[in-house]
Amino acid sequence: MSITVREVTEPSEADLDKYIKLVAEAFHYDFFGAGMGNDKAMQEPMVRSHIQAALVPGEGELHVAELPGVGVVGVATWFGPGQKFLQTDAQRDAGWNQLMAMLPVQYRDWWAKFLEEYDALVEKSLGPGVKLGSYHLQMIGVAPECQRKGVATALTKYAGAKAHAKRVPIVLETVGSTNVTIYKAMKFEVGGSGPLTAPPPAQGSFEMFVFIKHTESDLYEA
Repeated sequence: MSITVREVTEPSEADLDKYIKLVAEAFHYDFFGAGMGNDKAMQEPMVRSHIQAALVPGEGELHVAELPGVGVVGVATWFGPGQKFLQTDAQRDAGWNQLMAMLPVQYRDWWAKFLEEYDALVEKSLGPGVKLGSYHLQMIGVAPECQRKGVATALTKYAGAKAHAKRVPIVLETVGSTNVTIYKAMKFEVGGSGPLTAPPPAQGSFEMFVFIKHTESDLYEA
């Protein structure tokens, strides 16, 4: 497939809605679903909060992958060196605060705890400040009919070239053995992993994996 990738800075409302629906469908309307009581009505607001945070000027990046005659088939949100998801009031006010206001209090409390544990795990896995100094993949989704056809690889290579130009690595986090296998196949290295508290009403924890690709290296090849 002839995949092209580009950065989008000011999508129309129609395009924004299209990107949101694409990512929600990519995750079968289950992107962090347990953290929202498995309420599928929360899925599009969740994806919207990620995309709109990445669109805050100077703070994140929205990349889309396209196929000739088809259009956009993949979407990724990134935060470059010095930037981080939900780091500023502008990002939180772009959809996250509104999302949290729609959730029951037990899930709002869980998200607050999860985000603290998540940050601590990444810092422990990669080292202090490594994530903030990198290109960080916050969210990626590929249309179901185009999955496992190189779209996600194209999206990460596009960001990899940007990271290489700045001589910084790219990093990401994921859960599940399938995703771990996918990212290893894309030449990401496991930086670490650890347990995070499971969302209510579940007890116990789930394992999150932290990945890094050394795009800062002179030896890096896309």
